[in-house]
Amino acid sequence: MITLTQELKNKAIKSDVRVSELLREAKFIAKKPGNQSFLNWIEKETNGYSKDDKVPEYRLIRGEPKGWNPYRGWIPFIHNDPKIQELLSKNYIAQSIAELESLVENKDESSNLQMPYSAEMQAKFSKSVGLDTKFSLFISPNTIYGILNTVRNKLIDWLIEVDAGQDMIVTDTVGNKIIFPRELIEKLPKDLKILVDDFNFNFKNSRPVTGMLILRRILPLAIVRKFQKLNREAEVKDSNGDYFDAKALLGKVESLLSNKRIYNELMSYKTLIDSSQHSYTLSVQMSDTEGAAIKLRIFLDDIF
Repeated sequence: MITLTQELKNKAIKSDVRVSELLREAKFIAKKPGNQSFLNWIEKETNGYSKDDKVPEYRLIRGEPKGWNPYRGWIPFIHNDPKIQELLSKNYIAQSIAELESLVENKDESSNLQMPYSAEMQAKFSKSVGLDTKFSLFISPNTIYGILNTVRNKLIDWLIEVDAGQDMIVTDTVGNKIIFPRELIEKLPKDLKILVDDFNFNFKNSRPVTGMLILRRILPLAIVRKFQKLNREAEVKDSNGDYFDAKALLGKVESLLSNKRIYNELMSYKTLIDSSQHSYTLSVQMSDTEGAAIKLRIFLDDIF
């Protein structure tokens, strides 16, 4: 079985799925107890921020102030006070995510967007230039894409945290508790499928040491198989033609991950990546093995 959280995370890493759609679906998960602050954030991003709300810093954008000249069109508006000019060159965007998506939909990245100043500021500017006209802050569509990507990444980070909890422990067809579901296993190369099935068997039979040893085989092999699939195998070998150790392999695969947190959390499991440990010195508990397996499941799901 695949959980609602896992299904949404799979959608979130796909750039063709709208952020506004992801936020709507995330509300169902965030309505569980303990997620109130994140639910509030989802509501603000979905509906937009009011004038009384504190707009997040990632929604602060920069642009070029311009005024409308009846004879020359839009021309730069430069204030003689540099501090005021700096203030005029930036603004917070409070619109909903859906509105921001509409702004940049089918928009040429070379074409700027306009953010009209408030009526009060327009009047002050008009008075300062001696002409009743209009003023706007011109911004690049890339600034809007930056906001959309930040919201998407924040949502992915949260889903990873949620997914690292009990939602990651699923059951197989006969009711045994496992970590690696069949939906994930079917995506893996044949040798990884065998290892993951072997881990599930040892996990449900409470064999933490054996399970950890299997995980330590899965991690480097998965990275090698990924680079082979990309026809980039040479990148994970040293000058002698030998594959790098697990830590170095993780460094190589980091750029392929959708979220750096996946890399950081795997690196934190020293028992998982330390090749100097052997079976006769390895001392782990079921909780250690379970935690490492959950992180590895997220990792495998991300790269395959």
